[in-house]
Amino acid sequence: MTNEGKIRLEDGELVNSDMEGMIGTFETIANHPLSRILLEKTMNYCQKDEANSIEVGLQLMLGQRENACLKCTILSKIISHLVKKGIANFGVSESEFKQIMEDPYWVKGLSSVLKGIALFGVQKPFVPGAPFQVVWNITRRCNMKCEHCYENAGKPGKDELNSGEVLNGLDILSEAGVTSVALSGGEPTLHPHIHDFIKHAKDQGLFVAMATNGYLLSRQDVTRKFEDSGLEFVQISLDGLSSRTHDSFRGVSGAWDKAVQAISHCVDAGFFVEVATTVTEYNYQEIPQMMDFVRDLGVQWFMLYNFIPTGNGRKIVNSDISPEKRQELLENAYLENNRGDMQVLSTAPQYATIAESMVSSQTKVIPTHFYNPEYTSNTLKKLADFIGGCGAGRFYLSIEPNGDIFPCVFFPHDEEVCLGNILSDDFNDLWQHHELLDKFRNKNILKGHCGGCKSRNICGGCRARAYNYFGDVLAPDPGCVNNFTQWLEIKKGLPKGAQELADGRILIDLKYAG
Repeated sequence: MTNEGKIRLEDGELVNSDMEGMIGTFETIANHPLSRILLEKTMNYCQKDEANSIEVGLQLMLGQRENACLKCTILSKIISHLVKKGIANFGVSESEFKQIMEDPYWVKGLSSVLKGIALFGVQKPFVPGAPFQVVWNITRRCNMKCEHCYENAGKPGKDELNSGEVLNGLDILSEAGVTSVALSGGEPTLHPHIHDFIKHAKDQGLFVAMATNGYLLSRQDVTRKFEDSGLEFVQISLDGLSSRTHDSFRGVSGAWDKAVQAISHCVDAGFFVEVATTVTEYNYQEIPQMMDFVRDLGVQWFMLYNFIPTGNGRKIVNSDISPEKRQELLENAYLENNRGDMQVLSTAPQYATIAESMVSSQTKVIPTHFYNPEYTSNTLKKLADFIGGCGAGRFYLSIEPNGDIFPCVFFPHDEEVCLGNILSDDFNDLWQHHELLDKFRNKNILKGHCGGCKSRNICGGCRARAYNYFGDVLAPDPGCVNNFTQWLEIKKGLPKGAQELADGRILIDLKYAG
């Protein structure tokens, strides 16, 4: 194996990975009956060791745990054999691997990968053994009136879980092998027990993030309290380059100033800071300058959110940008990743197809839904096939304030897309066997151009956009230039066979939509 085909550490980051070797190793494990059987025996939560058996085994292997029950000790030998076989194909030494795995979240993530191999095999796109991230909207209470709010936030709901129930739910997520929980809302900083939730999630081994409008975090004393709670990642919304755009969108005077102050305080406090912008016709022209602005603030990530016509967003459906504008936006975002340390990401799954078309000797970044890894080999497409595009129901789930579970936060609270409840249903069973999730994970059954597209494994369109526009999770995403017919029909008015639903969504019969 050449040096170009190896993983090595540079400043604590992985570079020059042999992805074909990695994927080949995973496929070998998944396709070997004995390996699958052995992995299946490691998937359960161990009450004695208070962790997933796979995770316990990895900790023993890595020297991060001194002892464990007899069953987990035996299983650790199996895991050790499989992992050592894998890292040998990466060109990584055991010491290098242990250095990487010093981060407990890498251990938790690898555990989920191994569990996913046992449960689902190595399919395209890949499905882990548990969601990598769960976004939990812990309250509908909010101090703003955002025009695009998916939650219809404002006053707290009467059916919201109490603090004890939320803590119980966090235990369930941890035991299932979830890597990260993002606390959102409404506005999570308004919840009286938010710090208890953060501390508890952290104690349970979960990576804790929070999505906020930043209003309260504009105070340094408030920021310090969240730092003391163990919060690690903060996402702050900023929907314009000035108060004129942002405040009108948020419905609160002074909101922009507060958000910028919050960003500065969080950067100074050492949080991993992401600035999130929902792209609409209101702010589209400002995005290039916003990239420079937030970069100067010192943030690590700048996230461009797809506008989804759900919740309050149903009232401003005409603010959705055209497929051509989205294409141009993502192309510019891709090029921005070559400037400085800030990564520009997007929830638009078409981002990966942009990377596929633009990759060159100067631009070597593959944008995924939440991360832009850099590779110098020609295996970009092969890796992206496994990472996939839209992660709804595959890499992440969302939980409502009442505990109801959905494929992602941008789905309306319709019974047909509700998976169950965190307290009344078996979370592992839902993740492994729910019929709706099977649809999200099979890109071969998508309808329209999305189903026949050569890039369906790395993109597949946004399933929330498909559902909110067409009432069908398998429908084409009208945000793609290849689905321009559907976009025109939406903009022209109601075509033949269409109907307007009681909640304001437009249901379009695809056989008439072209």
